[in-house]
Amino acid sequence: MGAAGTITIDFELAAHADGLRERAQSLRSQADGLVEVLATTYRRRASELELEAFLTDVAAGVPVD
Repeated sequence: MGAAGTITIDFELAAHADGLRERAQSLRSQADGLVEVLATTYRRRASELELEAFLTDVAAGVPVD
């Protein structure tokens, strides 16, 4: 937090987090049409990207609900 209770957000990092979430969503969509072993791998990677996006949001100063 900045002065007087203001929040400072690093918008470049926040945009990077959005890109990570978009990639995760893409992988989840692609997983639906794959054989199970590949689908599981795609979904696992999507989960990793979502976690990275969350941590990037925290680092960027985005308020967590």
